[in-house]
Amino acid sequence: MKRVVFLGAAAATLVQFTKYDLTALQTLGCEIHMVCNMQNGNLSEAALHEYNQTFPQLHWHDLPFADSAAALRRNHQAYQKLLPLLKELKPDLLHCHGTIAGQYGRRAAQELGIPVFYTAHDFRVFHGCLLAERVYFSAVERKYRKATEVFFAVCPEDAAYAKKHLNQAEVVSLPDVGLDCDKYAMPERSREVVRNELDIPQDAVVLLSVGTLRMQKRLRVILQAMARLRNREQLHYVICGEGPDMPFLQKLTRQLHLEERVHLLGYRTDIPDMLGAADIFCMPSRREGCGMAALEAMAAGLPLITVRSHGTKTYAEKGESGFCLKGDLVTSCADAIEQLADNKLLRRQMGARNRAAATAFSDADRMMLLRGYYQKALGRLKATPHKAPFLKAGHILLAAAYNTVRRRDPCSQPNLSVRCAVWRMERPQ
Repeated sequence: MKRVVFLGAAAATLVQFTKYDLTALQTLGCEIHMVCNMQNGNLSEAALHEYNQTFPQLHWHDLPFADSAAALRRNHQAYQKLLPLLKELKPDLLHCHGTIAGQYGRRAAQELGIPVFYTAHDFRVFHGCLLAERVYFSAVERKYRKATEVFFAVCPEDAAYAKKHLNQAEVVSLPDVGLDCDKYAMPERSREVVRNELDIPQDAVVLLSVGTLRMQKRLRVILQAMARLRNREQLHYVICGEGPDMPFLQKLTRQLHLEERVHLLGYRTDIPDMLGAADIFCMPSRREGCGMAALEAMAAGLPLITVRSHGTKTYAEKGESGFCLKGDLVTSCADAIEQLADNKLLRRQMGARNRAAATAFSDADRMMLLRGYYQKALGRLKATPHKAPFLKAGHILLAAAYNTVRRRDPCSQPNLSVRCAVWRMERPQ
């Protein structure tokens, strides 16, 4: 029996993005191991239980990776535990999900001679990330490109970067997860039933956001826009998801006195029903991998309030899919909410356009495509072992500078000394 190991910095990443991978591997009769940080709090017991019910044969291993380039010591310690684990498991294939897993997993794969796939969620080489972060991960991606048998890009921008700058032999453009359009077009419970359960008036205009609650999602923009539209009592905002920003969003809701019209629901298993009960989907993220939550909303026939940034450019079209925020995001968001709330016909027109556009992301052939790549890789012998040194001193210097900058101000850009360090690291020898 072939053995495949999935590696992610967090359990939430693997649970969210590996459904079709696991389905494909099960049809091949593979033994599957999941290696990740299971203690970071971004995944509820309910979500993990549901996942294990779907895939009962999984073997879980807890390693304390942190999803941050600045956590060098912690991630190196996790890497020291990863190596003996992989030596013990002797996998036929390692599949890394995310940038941190891609960095340390591919290093281990090179050292142990294990074929490796890499899915680049949240590819941190574009605008929307800090300069130091972009340069650091650009160096990492170039360093480990030869260790990657297949590079799965979750959006066209990532695929273009991998082909142009990394010279990857095999680049496959594939959204984060396949989209079952029928599932979102026909929810199990009616709009009226869901609104009654949430204690939301039937004639209310409901805004909805779905996803991991973290800083880059910028959900505070929606809350601040709601505060500006305080006199519009028919507006309600529903937030589904878990994550580190939950306490902040709860506090901000109280500070803005929006407790009666903002509903923080936590993790939900009935997202199609939530979408069916909503009128507008909001996702003002600084960056996305593919932005599957927005695609699901499109499949449900909702207009979007979003930012046309990395990951959303494929489908976020101003005036067609919805409103793309610019400039002062809070003001722009408040204006967009007002226009959509006042114009039911506009919401329907944008929703119909989005439902049609979402079919391009259908999951009909996704599993079979993945199965083909897995079957091809597992049918070959393991790669020749090749020792790869850890990151150069320049990388470590950059990470330390990045850590210092973020500690002082999480939203700041690196100063001149950081940029000089980057230049010294990257200049020709």
